[in-house]
Amino acid sequence: MWPKIRPFLILILIGISCRVLTPTDIPQTEQPTSSPVQESPVPPMTIEPTVVIQLDEEIDGSPLQPFVVDTASPFGYSELIDWEVDGFNFDDLYLPIDMNRISNPQVVNGLTTEQLEFLSMNGFVAIHSQENQFHDIRIQVARNFGQPYFLTVDAAFHALHIEFDDLLKQLERDYLRLEMILITQSILDEVLTYVDTFAGTSVEKEAVDAVAYLSVALKLFDPQAQIDPLVETTVAQQVDQIMAAAGRDYSVLFPDFEDDYGAYKPVGHYFGDPDLEAYFRGMTWFGRVHFRLSDEDPNRIPSRLPLIVTLAMRRAAVADQTAAECWTTIHELLTYLIGPSDDGGPPEYAALMDEIYGSSPSPSSLADDALWEEFKDRKDEIPTPRINSTFVDWVSTDMEEERGWRFMGQRFTLDAFIFQNMIFDMVDPLGDQRRLFPSGLDVAAAFGSDLALDTLDEMGETIYPNYYDQMDLMREAVQAQPQEEWLNRFYNSWLYSFFPVVTTSSDLFPPFMRTDAWGYKNINAILGSWAELKHDTILYSKMPEGAGGGGPPSSGPAPGYVEPNPEAFYRMAYMAESLETGLSMLIPDTTYELRDRISGFGWLGGKLRELGDIAVKELSGQPLSQDDFYTIQDCLGRTECWSIKPYDTGVEMPPAPVIAAVSGAEQSVLEAAVGYIDRIFVVVQLEGTLQIAQGGIFSYYEFLQPRSNRLTDQEWREMLESDNPPLLPPWASNFLLEGGSTTDWLAFRVGDVLIVNQEGDGLNLRASPSTSGEILEQVEQGEYLEIIGGPTEADGWIWWQVQTWTQPEGWIVEHQDWYERAWGQ
Repeated sequence: MWPKIRPFLILILIGISCRVLTPTDIPQTEQPTSSPVQESPVPPMTIEPTVVIQLDEEIDGSPLQPFVVDTASPFGYSELIDWEVDGFNFDDLYLPIDMNRISNPQVVNGLTTEQLEFLSMNGFVAIHSQENQFHDIRIQVARNFGQPYFLTVDAAFHALHIEFDDLLKQLERDYLRLEMILITQSILDEVLTYVDTFAGTSVEKEAVDAVAYLSVALKLFDPQAQIDPLVETTVAQQVDQIMAAAGRDYSVLFPDFEDDYGAYKPVGHYFGDPDLEAYFRGMTWFGRVHFRLSDEDPNRIPSRLPLIVTLAMRRAAVADQTAAECWTTIHELLTYLIGPSDDGGPPEYAALMDEIYGSSPSPSSLADDALWEEFKDRKDEIPTPRINSTFVDWVSTDMEEERGWRFMGQRFTLDAFIFQNMIFDMVDPLGDQRRLFPSGLDVAAAFGSDLALDTLDEMGETIYPNYYDQMDLMREAVQAQPQEEWLNRFYNSWLYSFFPVVTTSSDLFPPFMRTDAWGYKNINAILGSWAELKHDTILYSKMPEGAGGGGPPSSGPAPGYVEPNPEAFYRMAYMAESLETGLSMLIPDTTYELRDRISGFGWLGGKLRELGDIAVKELSGQPLSQDDFYTIQDCLGRTECWSIKPYDTGVEMPPAPVIAAVSGAEQSVLEAAVGYIDRIFVVVQLEGTLQIAQGGIFSYYEFLQPRSNRLTDQEWREMLESDNPPLLPPWASNFLLEGGSTTDWLAFRVGDVLIVNQEGDGLNLRASPSTSGEILEQVEQGEYLEIIGGPTEADGWIWWQVQTWTQPEGWIVEHQDWYERAWGQ
């Protein structure tokens, strides 16, 4: 049966919010003495958002309250921005471009003959320049040399990645790690009180296992935690196995569970920060260790450990709340940010336990073997995972047996679902050949890129019997999602921004955007952004496993041009602004630093909306204003703004190259990565002329890596800078041509301010534009010259009229080596 993608409604917190924590809130490491269980009412636990359960049983004369879940989403706005254009024929940009009509041809002096021909035929070309940051290109091109800057969707996606990655780090440091320590400690304390009660019963071992399971998590979250002597030795052995991160192996604590211990190696933004590394390992343990309900495999006996832990969650106290309520707060926060858990967990088990064990079960009732058999018999009421993250032979048949429980299951995401359905055994083998690994191109193809599908065909990836049928199903599933489902989670809305990027072939867009070459550039853009998204959310999103595997004068802004794709910018704006709205509601009380980062998304969203407005003007053929140019050349995002002059805040932009493992099979994982920034040259209409604008685009990579050696960002950067760096995917040659170099060429423009440098010290300021004109003065190094007129050609020179601070206006000759462009430092 083909699995349907069901709608996912966002969970709303109503008066349930765990307190913001400080380091002093971390629980003490002393463990309680085991004691007989005291029977007491069990508070209800919040379950999946579309379910409302009425519990009529009375406890101590008071009926339990029903779980009421408000399905209305408070996040963001009810609709995306509507826009329309009058239509513009872009006559001057018809291809091929006559390069003799370009007003600033000097900026492509470093390109090869082949690159120049490609530029003429397609209206753009990219080169593998590998520059540090998007804003480095903007500053060098526009501010330093006054040439037109081309702001790509790549740059906007990158700004969102930088801000989101920083936000997650702050959220995990200030809130999530400390909260998970409190939750884990409180549940562990509760379970320890059950141990004596279960002595001599059929559940005795599982109670001790539950103590060990929670103790491992606590030790991972807080390496200084003291572990109860009852399980201290086993816990230490399990933690050692995790810290070794040596790949596939059976668990020391649960010998019937095979895990990928390479997944516990902190990567992404977690590497190098002890607190974040601890959080990463603890959440990975809670997200990966799986307790199956199926008893069809005699080597994997179902355990009552999940029942013990789930019950303890509902009884244990964290300040004035239950551990279950605090767990729910985090669960719903992650559901909004990433997606719903893809596994059964405490909410699903709590609902079924209420029906079988009663709404106020005692811990001792869990030792009732008949009730346990009934619970297992009703395992079909626990949801089946849709993405396989364990080691099975056949996804299509074995997933039914994967029903079970994870404490904080990793999240379902649509791109991982696409991957799961485009590899063996879903596409079927071709003889002995199995498609063990997908490609990022599968995601691009599922989102509607025919070029991506054609490229997969050329690569031999579509030869498997069911490939095209599966791709058709994936495209239908993607297209069938209503807009509200795309917009109710941050991760979904990020993916939703990919649609307009891969659909720019209509007459609405300039001719260069209708070429196949630009189509490949678009694939590169969304895959670069997708790799950054996977990097940022690597801890939470499920990775599919294949079966079997002020001051002096300054110049105004240089001309600029936004990649004319309004819908892409508007969707990114929605994503940013709704994140601020959503997190402000989910965690209203938090630290100043975290609040500051959350509010920064509102500012970034407003900036992205302005860029969308400029793109609408471009598609309508309206001239851009100086204010538009300022907007295009302004910094993108809080981190970037604080990292460049004149702010001098000490903030540094993180290096652009990042990497994430996105799929696994056998002893390898597929890594998706972005490298340094490449340069794009685009012919655009600006100020009544054809000009070459320059901007930055992603460099995207994907390759296999041993699962025992997943790459950290630092290791990836070292690989890029080695003598044998990885190659770009072959399809990149459809828009990016090897060779060539960038050329810095100072633009002279009325209104700009120049500074005379050392090479120009003593140049002549003349009364007229001629070598025979009267010399008014010899201009010294450091003098500011405002261009007020020109250009005029005479005596083999180009002349510009300037105004100095100390002398009347006069004329200077244009020379690349004598001046620097003045702009706000």
